[in-house]
Formats: sequence, C-alpha cells, structure tokens
Amino acid sequence: MIASAARPKLMPAFPAGSSAIVTSRLASHDLLDELQGITGYYFAQPTEHYVGMAPDAYRMLVADAQDELNRRQMARRLAADRRAELEAVLGTDEILIQTNLYLRATRPKSTSDQEHIGWHRESFYGPDMDASVNLWVPIRNVSVDNAVRYVPDSHLIADAAIQTVQEDSADVARFSAGHRIGLLYAPKRIVGGVELAVHRPLVVTPGEAAIFSGALIHGAAANHSNQIRFSVDFRAIAECNLATDKHHFTSGKSYFEKL
Repeated sequence: MIASAARPKLMPAFPAGSSAIVTSRLASHDLLDELQGITGYYFAQPTEHYVGMAPDAYRMLVADAQDELNRRQMARRLAADRRAELEAVLGTDEILIQTNLYLRATRPKSTSDQEHIGWHRESFYGPDMDASVNLWVPIRNVSVDNAVRYVPDSHLIADAAIQTVQEDSADVARFSAGHRIGLLYAPKRIVGGVELAVHRPLVVTPGEAAIFSGALIHGAAANHSNQIRFSVDFRAIAECNLATDKHHFTSGKSYFEKL
C-alpha cells in the first residue's frame, strides 16, 4: 500500500553520535560466502584482464553477475538477516526493500569517472528517499583507503541548503549496461552547502553490514588498490513512508516490494 503524501513521515532513528550509521555482523556467514563465490565465478581471470576491458564490455559483465545475485534474491536474504536492525532504525516491522540489489565492482586504476558514484544523498534521485536507509555489504578488497566515504552528521542538512548542478554523463547512457548497474546518466554534483573535506571512511569489517540514512551525504572512493573492489547495496524504507512508487528499470518491477 502506498502511503498518503500528507501523512507525516516516520523518519529513521539512529543512536546519538552515530552519524546515522549502524553496523552489525551478518548472522549467516553463508551469505558472505555466496557473495564471494558468485563474484569469484564471474571475475575469475587476473585483475589485469578486467582493467584492460572496454567500459561497456566490463559493465555488461558486472550486470550479468548482478543479475545472478538478484535471481538468488540476495537483497531479500540480506534484509531478512538484518531484519531486527532494520526494524529498530525504521521504527516498524512493515518494511519495503528495493527490488534490485546493485553490485559495485570498481576496477583499480580506473580510467572512467563512472565506476564509482560521487557525493550524493538518495533524495537527489527519487521521491521519499529522505526517509530511506541504505544497506551496504562489502564483499572483497574493501579497505579503509577505498571504502565508501561519508560526511559526518550531513543527514541533518536540509536539501534546500545543498547546492547542486546536474550534468549529463559523458560515458553512461540511459538504459545502458552502466545504468543497469546503478551508474548515473545525469549525476548531480554538490557545489555548496556541504563541507566535503571532513569526510570519513565507512569502516565495515568482512562479514558485517552497514545500515545508514539515505539522507547522509556519501560516495564511493576511487579505487587506488591493485584489485577490483566488490560490494553490494540496496535501499529499504518504512511502508508508511512511500508516497510515490515508481518502476525500477533494472528489475522490471516496482521500485520497492514488501520484505
């Protein structure tokens, strides 16, 4: 059921001093094993093989691996594993999850600006997303140096106080393989209202998941390691907060479904 747009939102609640982030260990280690196994299967060649691939060919490979993760309903399984934490943050057991999980597979020494997503918050790209949370799980080769970055307490900054400019991407077309894996064809760039220089790494150890506010300013770091960095993420929201549902291009379904 889609909530009334006039109904007050049940905003996510995080512990004081947490910068709207909570981390916890997956109850099932088999989930991480499966994520690592699937990425290992699709990316079995030496790293240099993938570094040399053309962007479109590489994105198609990432999309194929992502499709397999979604066939296995990894978003639903990860959300079910962390259900208690999601309920505590969202303040309800009536939870919707994104119908598509994204696989992030950023190559080292990438020549493409669009193998990682820059600074943003979810409300830049969809209605009601100020009340959403992200669930992020590192899979392999994620370190303090190349992890997701966030600006502490930036979830408290009003949208109206943030200045952005929207630019068409030079190398990601709408409905392309890049779009399927979550790259942006018309990204918004923050040009004011946020002190980006104070960013910190989101430190999540192997076997843990992070849940953080969709209003938190965050972005993936460039990968300066010598290995492909793998992680997955998807969004969740209290059912009462979704006033405007929409079609999800990648999943071919509504953007959200009941957990």
